[in-house]
Parts: sequence; C-alpha cells; structure tokens
Amino acid sequence: MTYRVERFVAKIESPVVAVIEDKQMEFADGKALAETTFSKLFCIESLAARGSKVFVKLVENDRLNDMNWTGEEQADFF
Repeated sequence: MTYRVERFVAKIESPVVAVIEDKQMEFADGKALAETTFSKLFCIESLAARGSKVFVKLVENDRLNDMNWTGEEQADFF
C-alpha cells in the first residue's frame, strides 16, 4: 500500500477484510492490515461495512510517478 493509505487504514478499529481481485484476506483490525507488506502498491477503490467487518477493496496503484514534468505533485485526496 502507499503511505497515505496505510495511515488511514491503521485507524480502523473493527475487523478488516482486504479484497484484492478475487482474494479476501481477514485482519483483526486496520493496524494489522497497514503493517502487512505487499509486493505491489495499492489504492483503495471502495470501503463497505458489512456486519461487524469493514471491507476494503484494493486495486493496484497505476501511478508510477507522482510528479509531472515540471516537478509538481499530482493532486491526491487520500
């Protein structure tokens, strides 16, 4: 995951289910998910609360470079 996503996810206190493509991984809370190391960078596509769990759908981050040719960072709200 990216740094900003990890900080956000770490604040979730309920059990979390990370959905990546067709796989689901369960974690005790958001902090456990944030501490998990993945081989790719992910962005959050959607969040949903179902029962007592928070479902976080992650998609691969397709932004390879966060700066444009003038050195300005792209706008990011997460």
